[in-house]
Amino acid sequence: MNVLPVYDLPFHIVFLIFIIFSFVGWISEVLYVGIFFEHKFVNRGFLHGPLCPIYGFGGLSILLLPQELYTTWLRLFCASMLFGTVVEYISSWILEKLFHTRWWDYSRYKFNIKGRVCLLNSLLFGLLGLVIIHFIQPFVMKFLSLFSDFVLTLTADIIALALTVDLLITVRRLVDFSVSMARIKAFGENLRERYGHEQWFKGESLSQIIGSVKAHANERRDEVNASILKKIESFQPKLRNLESFMHRFPTLKSINYKDELDMLKERIRRKISKKSKRR
Repeated sequence: MNVLPVYDLPFHIVFLIFIIFSFVGWISEVLYVGIFFEHKFVNRGFLHGPLCPIYGFGGLSILLLPQELYTTWLRLFCASMLFGTVVEYISSWILEKLFHTRWWDYSRYKFNIKGRVCLLNSLLFGLLGLVIIHFIQPFVMKFLSLFSDFVLTLTADIIALALTVDLLITVRRLVDFSVSMARIKAFGENLRERYGHEQWFKGESLSQIIGSVKAHANERRDEVNASILKKIESFQPKLRNLESFMHRFPTLKSINYKDELDMLKERIRRKISKKSKRR
């Protein structure tokens, strides 16, 4: 099959192809999670906009494959499977190094590599490569050919500006996420250090620590304990923001903030359970 390599295309066309693949990936993620897991709309991915860039990079990497690999479906499937797996593994590694958090984890799946990639996803990447080369890419190029180069360039510039703003906001939110997790961890350690010797204190998990301290403070109702209660309540808005962020990444893990993430996941489970009972 004759597919024009992306390195032979103008940059603004390549960028628009990247955006289209990212948008298609976002739709796929939203439908998959919404239908099989959450049963509601959940904005998947890091960005606020309807894009999952990892699909954009994965799609472009497939378009960078040598033309010889497009000659048979088997070759294309194997190459797409390999390239997609490499892109996902590298993305997981980079994000973990930057934010000390693993945003997806496939440890529960068979034939995984350090939980970053798994055989099931790799097979899906292979299928995606076939779909991209034989169906999506020809349609995308035909669609883009309907517009003048001026319109395409202007559209690419506008989207690039919006994407830059979104990236800056997202990076800020990711930094705030790490900072909030660090503060919650420090708060839990302070409570453990201060009340760890008390008989009423429960310190098996962060949720138990906060729960036992809050119950004790409610019983005593003196000035010191009122201050502790106020401090605990001040974390509630932060916890709600963290919970909304974690809905996008249900398998999120962190070595540095394991207890904190476990507490947030438990809070989310309790809320879901309450909603189910009301129904």
